[in-house]
Amino acid sequence: MANYYPPQQQYPPPQQPPFQYGAQPQPQYQPLQQQQQWGLQPPTQPQQQQHFAPQGQPITGVMPPSYDGTINPDTGLPTKFNPKPKYNDLWALVLFLVQLAGFVVLSYFAIVQVKDSSSTGRTRNAGLFTSGGLITLFISIAVGAIFSVVYFFLTQAFPRMVIKVTFAMSIILYFAVAAYYLYRRFFLVGIISLVFAVLYAMMWFWWKSRIPFATVMLQTVTSISKSYPATFVLALLGLFMQVVYSVYFMVVIAGVYDLYYDPVSKTTPPKLQALIVFCFFSFYWTSQVMANIVHTTVCGVFATYYFMAGSAQGMSKSPTVESFKRACTTSIGSICFGSLIIAVIQTLRAIANMARGDSDGIMAFLACLIDCLLACIEGLVEFVNKYAFAQVAIYGKGYIQAAKDTWTILKDRGVEQIINDNLIGNVWGMAAILSGALSGLATYLYLIIATPDFNATGNFTLVLVIMGFVMGLQICFTIGTVIDSGVVTTFVCLAEDPAALARTKPELFERIRVTWPEVVQGVRY
Repeated sequence: MANYYPPQQQYPPPQQPPFQYGAQPQPQYQPLQQQQQWGLQPPTQPQQQQHFAPQGQPITGVMPPSYDGTINPDTGLPTKFNPKPKYNDLWALVLFLVQLAGFVVLSYFAIVQVKDSSSTGRTRNAGLFTSGGLITLFISIAVGAIFSVVYFFLTQAFPRMVIKVTFAMSIILYFAVAAYYLYRRFFLVGIISLVFAVLYAMMWFWWKSRIPFATVMLQTVTSISKSYPATFVLALLGLFMQVVYSVYFMVVIAGVYDLYYDPVSKTTPPKLQALIVFCFFSFYWTSQVMANIVHTTVCGVFATYYFMAGSAQGMSKSPTVESFKRACTTSIGSICFGSLIIAVIQTLRAIANMARGDSDGIMAFLACLIDCLLACIEGLVEFVNKYAFAQVAIYGKGYIQAAKDTWTILKDRGVEQIINDNLIGNVWGMAAILSGALSGLATYLYLIIATPDFNATGNFTLVLVIMGFVMGLQICFTIGTVIDSGVVTTFVCLAEDPAALARTKPELFERIRVTWPEVVQGVRY
């Protein structure tokens, strides 16, 4: 006869053999209604929960990460996530407005000079603005836009395959560049390119284990971004503003040159040199600010989704509009600060390039070395800025604090951060090149088949094909910036506060944990 336990005694848990990934439905984390706050500590005797493990491995007990922060009683969200931050780095905003006002005043005299110089007749390039020229431009834009949309949905549907294919295409492209330089007998450049091609091919074997995590990140971000199309509209609007401002800048440079150049001595006076440097500095700074406003806005949208979707409060009605307001108000000083650093480096590089063109021998060699050093510094600062502006958008930090925290994350998660950034960057980098090639090809076919009147002699064919390539490349690259900003934001949020995702979106958290087990431990400051 079986032995029965007394009524007051607790039955022991049934013993079950370990099972494999996917064998049973995923268990859920502790429901939200059973928690006093986000910072609820694990019980004294933790009850281990089983989660999915990588395929082919037995599941082991892993507790969800604990969040030891406090919550905001008004929002129910972690106080670390600050949807209403204070104004930071206002001095940078004031300095930016002063230089922008100076550039606008200078542009008035420069544009008047250009207008006077061209008052004798119409430019011979006016044909580009006829109906045939506008149709040509529209074709390049339409092809780039259609390709970008199709590629976006392919990326969402087959992220793993897209990552692998674009990585392989990058390796092939590196070898093709090396072969081209060797064929043209530029042996030094060809050998260096070949070395980088071999190293990048070797990266495939070192980075294969990171592809599953990048796949989950890419698929997740594309799915989220599809729910907020306003982010793409904002990115395209930012691209349009960049193009308009670039044309404005070129007109101003031409006018300043006409105003102060000495045709008699054929020399560039110091006053003209100083004004040209100022114009380039203003252009770099303003362009960086416009691009970083878009980046910070998109980061704010994804941060809002990360913390608020699935929470008691839920998503706000217009996350893109609200994030854009924060980027243009409380965060604009920090954006101007970070953009200023890049603008200074880019201006110094422009001066080095001008010195290299005006010199020879040892001076040209030194200018080349300085330009190379500045390029390395610029790349590092841009990488830090990308994650620092995510910190600004998520937590409302000042630029210095955001940069310090970014450096902490880089030291703690550096390898994973760089590899993930490179794998997903390859996806849209190769897509942009392909988009540009298709737009340029479509432009060329239109010019050959339709033979518009303004290009009857074929004088504009090369210029328009190049313009079509650039437009197609920029449109696809702009779509990619939204995805890149979303990946950056999600990575920072996971590093800073993984428990928020575990409690609001447990299924997504489990998918990420399977491919990146270290996510259960947040970054320690």
